[in-house]
Amino acid sequence: MAAFKLGRIKTSSILVLIILVVLIGAAIFGQYGEGHSGYEPFLKDAMPAASSFTSLKTSGGAILYQARDASGNPVGYITAAEGPGYGGPMSVLVNWTLDGTITAVNVPRHHEDMPWWKVLFKDKFFNQYIGRSYSEPLLLDSDIDAATGSTVSSNGVAVGVRNGRLVLASYLGHPYSGPREPLKFGWPEILVVAGMALAVIARTLPVLKGRSWPRLLTLFYGFIILGVWLSIPLSLTNIASWLVGYAPHLQTFLVMYLMVFGVIGLTVIFGKNFYCFWLCPYSAVQESLHLITDKKTRPGPKLFKVLHNTRFVLLFIAVFLVLLLKNPSVSVFEPWNVLFSMKGTTDQWVLMIFALVSALFVYNFWCHYLCPVGAVLELILKMRKGVVGIWQRIRPQKNPGRSPTSS
Repeated sequence: MAAFKLGRIKTSSILVLIILVVLIGAAIFGQYGEGHSGYEPFLKDAMPAASSFTSLKTSGGAILYQARDASGNPVGYITAAEGPGYGGPMSVLVNWTLDGTITAVNVPRHHEDMPWWKVLFKDKFFNQYIGRSYSEPLLLDSDIDAATGSTVSSNGVAVGVRNGRLVLASYLGHPYSGPREPLKFGWPEILVVAGMALAVIARTLPVLKGRSWPRLLTLFYGFIILGVWLSIPLSLTNIASWLVGYAPHLQTFLVMYLMVFGVIGLTVIFGKNFYCFWLCPYSAVQESLHLITDKKTRPGPKLFKVLHNTRFVLLFIAVFLVLLLKNPSVSVFEPWNVLFSMKGTTDQWVLMIFALVSALFVYNFWCHYLCPVGAVLELILKMRKGVVGIWQRIRPQKNPGRSPTSS
């Protein structure tokens, strides 16, 4: 029996090592093998009337180009800069007149999901920039209205435009000194923090242990606030983007920082998962659907373990693709995206319907067998347990004997 356990430990260690090597290899390839072509290939399409382009100034990652006609006369400027999108950075090119007025905004390279990206064109989001001067603040939700349901993509474009504006204003001799984008801390942030605090209280307060209504309360809270109102349930993309160095825009999406680091932080500090089955709005939907049929279908212990580990296989595939392609958007497959936004591709709709129908017959089908976020949090708990175990073995032990007394 001891030899059998030792063999299992060795096999698990070898498997973990292989997984780490594969993921590190994917990360290296994604970092150095993607062959970034810069902005030059997109300049002609952005301003077809120009014959040549000259780089004039680079500042903060933004580049200013001067466009000239066939006779060599300046016809305008193009600024090129990156903006933080949902699936990673997007390239934002802005056409300016010689006196600094916007004539066009183009995004030739992005990683956004098409259903949400198309909303920007449907709402004529880009048209709002036409005729604006480089001296204007160009702040989202103040000067420019975000496209309904595509706030992240709208913000990515807005940041790219403003980053380009800074380098143009500096070149024209009038550095921008207007209002900067403020750090937004409002009701969304307050209610997200309150939800996590509510989950901690419901799960740890001794007087509430053994009672079912506290968990039902936090699930309902998560459904209303995180699902219906904010539509920001924790997604693998929110976590995977950090693996490739793509952080959401802090000034606009502080709420996402609170979600990601709040949930992970609580998991590390308390050694408990306060999100899955407690605050996740999709878990609330599944449990509500299961009440309709009240089916007791559950796989046996051995089959449950096999199916439960499917989450880790899906997580590995998703993270591998994210690192290899350096594109967090490839990890978007959770059905809540479609459920709470009512937008998605055909395959996303099919997956959502499949998951919801399955939840009618199998308790928390998605959470137990397919959810990548649950797999991430379970891995964090396993690593925490391992670290605590190592610390307990190596820390100095107090002498259990009597304290020495003076003679």
